[in-house]
Amino acid sequence: MADLYQYRTAPEEPLDCVYIFQCSGGDPIANLEFPAKDRKSLNAKEKALEPRGEEGELISAECPLPFARRMTFVGVGDEKCLTHAKLRKALATVMRQATKNREYQIGLGIPVRVSGLSAEESRLFALREASLADYTFDNFKSKKNEFDKIDGMHIIPLAGETEAQLEARLDTVRMLRTSVQIARDLANRPGNDLTPETLAVAAKEIADGVAGLRVTVLGKQALQKEKMGGILGVGQGSEQEPRLIVIEHRPKKPKKSIVLIGKGITFDSGGISIKPAQGMEAMKFDMAGAATVLGVMRAVAELQLPLKVVGLVPTAENLPSGKALKPGDILTMANGKTVEVDNTDAEGRLLLADALHYAEHFNPDVVLDFATLTGSCVVALGHEAAGIMGNDEPLIATLRDIGEQVGERVWPLPLYEEYLSYLKSDWADLKNTGSRWGGAVTAGTFLKQFVPDKVAWAHVDIAGVAYAEKEHNGHPKGASGFGVVLTLTYLQQLLK
Repeated sequence: MADLYQYRTAPEEPLDCVYIFQCSGGDPIANLEFPAKDRKSLNAKEKALEPRGEEGELISAECPLPFARRMTFVGVGDEKCLTHAKLRKALATVMRQATKNREYQIGLGIPVRVSGLSAEESRLFALREASLADYTFDNFKSKKNEFDKIDGMHIIPLAGETEAQLEARLDTVRMLRTSVQIARDLANRPGNDLTPETLAVAAKEIADGVAGLRVTVLGKQALQKEKMGGILGVGQGSEQEPRLIVIEHRPKKPKKSIVLIGKGITFDSGGISIKPAQGMEAMKFDMAGAATVLGVMRAVAELQLPLKVVGLVPTAENLPSGKALKPGDILTMANGKTVEVDNTDAEGRLLLADALHYAEHFNPDVVLDFATLTGSCVVALGHEAAGIMGNDEPLIATLRDIGEQVGERVWPLPLYEEYLSYLKSDWADLKNTGSRWGGAVTAGTFLKQFVPDKVAWAHVDIAGVAYAEKEHNGHPKGASGFGVVLTLTYLQQLLK
């Protein structure tokens, strides 16, 4: 991905193109920190081109100054209606054009504000999304085309934005970009490359790359000792043994204790209740929750947050075999509850249940879990928001507000007491699925039965937002890294 620089003085070599974002009727040159001697020429060029700032508009011409070969005005429409998605899409369009034109060094002037955000919130969002807009995953391409990659993005300061202010913002963005990239790269890896074993290796590599993280991996014997029938049951059909990855950040005097849990099914065939062949290849993304947690943990350590933060990643492959879990089987979970397996394709909640119970070891104040858990959540919310549910309304409201701010929206779903009756079993304490109705909330209700007492908990169902089958609202095809920025912003807010 491209390096990020401030543009303050003309570089030794001219930029290939400078992209200037404009709202309808806006005056972008006036809102960018160009040297006074350059403004007259830039204003004259803008007047000659007559850009209107309409959404989707791209107007290019030779740059009148020697700092760039070309300049392009990028329209984003009415600022009152500018959403996260519209700005992200405009940035993606710019990166496509720059790549197509083989522009290796580009300038970005983004003097626009997302509706509803403060100036600071909007600036950080714009810079972060710009830094991610050229993301590609080509790890398995035998021939990589280096000519199709942007080398540098030169950020033009806003009017009045000091060098120190912009550099601090870019430092934040670089850290966030690295963590989101980790999450995307992990989730994009195919199931034959990313297994429970190699996911544990990846967690250790992340911890080795930054001070302040410790990784412990519970293998089959340790899981048996902890009586984690859910994790063991899901993984028993595969030659790959299941694991519980524990990654810890433990400062000396933490202000709070937080546990983050990420579903880590590295490939989900559905097991004996096998999925349809069409679309099954996308089930490599069923560990996107785990990827989110690992990306967050890296940033927590880099920021040296004075919080005890523990990441739990229960990981397994869900495959059919002569040893696999069968419909009708009954599992005994780590908290002693018994569960009738009504459908082996409802495996994620079995993993998470044991991890939720294990969270009690760390005396958490808050537990958050992230999982590509139900298709029902996608039916309800589409690909525009994750579902959120839990036992603490203030926690849910806080995460919802943060999601609106950072562009990772979550929408509350209820966990009414009556939903528990949907999970009634004739043979065990619970079934792992209910009827066809209310699939997202019955899954959440199931998880609630395993949450430690007196702990604030929220479950985030990211099934509709964790990955995209094609580019969507500026997100690239593949993994999105959803939840990394949401969670980090929440953790930082706890310290205020």
